[in-house]
Amino acid sequence: MSAEDLLRRLRDDATPSEGAQDRVRMRLQSRIAAPEALRSVRAELTPPADAQKVIWERIIHSLQPTAHTVLSDLKSLVEAADGLRLSLWQRLLPRLRPIEETSSFFRGFKWVTAVLLIAFVVQLSPRFLLAPQSIAESQATLLPTHGDVYLLMDELWQPLNDELVLKAGMTIKTEDGQATIVLGDDGVIRMDSNTLLVLNDISDRLEPASELVPTVTLSSGRAWVQGLVPANLRGITMETHTGLVTVNEGSISMAQGETVKVEIFDRRARVTHDGEEATLITGEWTQLSEGRSLVAKKMPDARFNDPWVRENLSRDAVHRQEIAALQQSRLADRAGILPTSGLYSMKRAVEAVDLFLTLGEEAKLQKQIQYADTRLTEAAALIATGQTGAVALPLQEYRSTLLALATGSGDGTLAQFLLRQSVVQTTGEVAAALPGDEGYIIKKVVLETSSALSDSPAKEEDVQGGMLLDALAVLTQAVESGNVKGVEGMWSELEPQLAILRGSGSDLTSDVRKEANAALGMLALSLEKQEQLTDAQAIDPAVRQEIAAFLPPDESVPTLSETDVQAIVAGIKERIFVYHLTQPRINQFMRELRALEGSADQGRILRRLYFALPDGPESFPEKVRQEIIKLSWKNTGGTKL
Repeated sequence: MSAEDLLRRLRDDATPSEGAQDRVRMRLQSRIAAPEALRSVRAELTPPADAQKVIWERIIHSLQPTAHTVLSDLKSLVEAADGLRLSLWQRLLPRLRPIEETSSFFRGFKWVTAVLLIAFVVQLSPRFLLAPQSIAESQATLLPTHGDVYLLMDELWQPLNDELVLKAGMTIKTEDGQATIVLGDDGVIRMDSNTLLVLNDISDRLEPASELVPTVTLSSGRAWVQGLVPANLRGITMETHTGLVTVNEGSISMAQGETVKVEIFDRRARVTHDGEEATLITGEWTQLSEGRSLVAKKMPDARFNDPWVRENLSRDAVHRQEIAALQQSRLADRAGILPTSGLYSMKRAVEAVDLFLTLGEEAKLQKQIQYADTRLTEAAALIATGQTGAVALPLQEYRSTLLALATGSGDGTLAQFLLRQSVVQTTGEVAAALPGDEGYIIKKVVLETSSALSDSPAKEEDVQGGMLLDALAVLTQAVESGNVKGVEGMWSELEPQLAILRGSGSDLTSDVRKEANAALGMLALSLEKQEQLTDAQAIDPAVRQEIAAFLPPDESVPTLSETDVQAIVAGIKERIFVYHLTQPRINQFMRELRALEGSADQGRILRRLYFALPDGPESFPEKVRQEIIKLSWKNTGGTKL
């Protein structure tokens, strides 16, 4: 049997007979028809034929012109006869009793439905009255600047000519060209020619650093790094074959060949090498190689005039301003209805009801923190629209709300965790702002609020020190550009922070204190260079004298603490006596001496080393004494001390 015959037979077997079709149709029609109860109600409500005749006679009579009013005719038309009315009522009453018995249920159901509907509207209304609270995405992007730039794909180097969104694991190299890697809002890495690097971790930095995770591995060449990450968050870490360099806020240059040269041109960086750690500040550099101590050396002033340095510092200033403006714009775009709007009271009422209907302590805390952050976005929007007079109130409410949550919450641990999480995230969203930028007042309030929270890792002294560094960076840049008109005013505003810096009993960290003193020295040097200008002469002599007090006397001024010096000496001794033979010990000793050359603390380290190294066949104390004599001759211009 063919397939066609089989299908035809199947169709005939599956088709019901006409009788079966009629029976199915009748059953369906009976199911679709009105229920028996409705048919009986219709029969009961249909008036008899004589009643219908009477009604139609009255209708026809009412349509004829009479002396009665229209209302009277309508009344007589609608009213039924007494007998008919009584008959209809007697027939309907038995059918209305079941409905009357369940009326209380429907009344309760109606109120429950109304309450649920109101709750739904209130929960939905913030989506109409409030702007969405979202975190801006921060992608890592490669921008070929010029020349040949390549990306390794499937073990083949592919040329890049356009912008590219980067992912972890990518390998990039330049030959005769240059490229820029933008790490979202966190910073920039600029690759010089003949540079090879690998991307490791390019995710957003929204949490403190529990451990050093390399952001990029610099395999060869030279790279410039600008960081815009707050000091309490995970920084940008450059990995080399001899150690790690981490930048949060600042600019550095790194060159890798047989050794690694690290130079700090703005703020500071943390260097980790062979188990040692050191913080380098502006104007310092170090050279990393196997078996050499980690020693900070002072950079000659002429190094800042190098074209590579000048160009990158200039580009850093522009990039920072762009990121600060972008962060301010993001906050303003999320503001929604502003306090100056007539609908603002409705917005606050919706927030209050939304908070009231939120169940669970954690959810309620998160909602309160979210609405506190909304006050910051409102302040940003007010600043953007020029309504700076109304900014103080939302900023004050942001601060008071967070402090109240920190002290008045039932579960203190949960509240502290959520508050720290929120403040850390908000700090990252305003990190690029400096004094003079529109959004700096928001950054200042966030930092001060963070330090005021109980159990906060950010201390008030460090926050004040950070704001001092921000102000000094702007002030130094203004002086270097020849704009010294606002120096006196800005200097007077720095007095509270300067008082903390001068205080011997303050809890200011050594890194912040060291960086602040270096920044003040840079400001004093810049002002000294401008003293010959007419505008510089207009500065109050008392202010000029106060700033000049921070001038570094000479390069021999020590920059390391006594603890740091002792640690370096102990490291040198340990590396020398790793060897058991005389000549290898002497060779290591000479390598250590070369590593100390150019350090401002070279004399202090040599003096401690003189007493730390034991005498023996190597004659280490005598060799150290000879080095001290050579250094003395060098520092005195050939005159023996």
